[in-house]
Amino acid sequence: VENTPAVWRLGLDLRNDGDDVFATAEAVMQHIYREWSYAPNTTTVSTHMNEVMVTKQGVCQDFAHVMIGICRSLGIPARYVSGYLYNGPKSHLRGAQASHAWCEVHIPGKGWFGLDPTNNIPADERHIKIATGRDYQDAAPITGHFDGPPGVTAQLQVELEVRRTDG
Repeated sequence: VENTPAVWRLGLDLRNDGDDVFATAEAVMQHIYREWSYAPNTTTVSTHMNEVMVTKQGVCQDFAHVMIGICRSLGIPARYVSGYLYNGPKSHLRGAQASHAWCEVHIPGKGWFGLDPTNNIPADERHIKIATGRDYQDAAPITGHFDGPPGVTAQLQVELEVRRTDG
């Protein structure tokens, strides 16, 4: 996440007329949802936010990074959230097929509030928070170190199912 002149300019254009921090963050979320294309397999975990600003396409982690950058350029504290998204039988949420990412903004006197620019919704009970940090690197859903015998290779395979339980 980087504060560049282009990010700052976009933030100023999106800022609401008043000092309502939440309304400004919500306007940023709505703009990203309207103007960026959700395009799986067009970016990787190492794609920089500046590239996404130019191409205006990516996935949830890219949109979270862009939102964080815009919010921070306006002085709104923002952090990256990684987790999962429950996509029930009647839901049509983008990014629920794998790990998911969204943004949390800090509202003075109120605390942290989640906003999901990929789906243009506030984070709710469908958002399962695993970690928070400054960006993806701080809150990567899978990270670690393998130390084994020389010449031994390993491959990690993960399968996750998110489903609703009553009770």
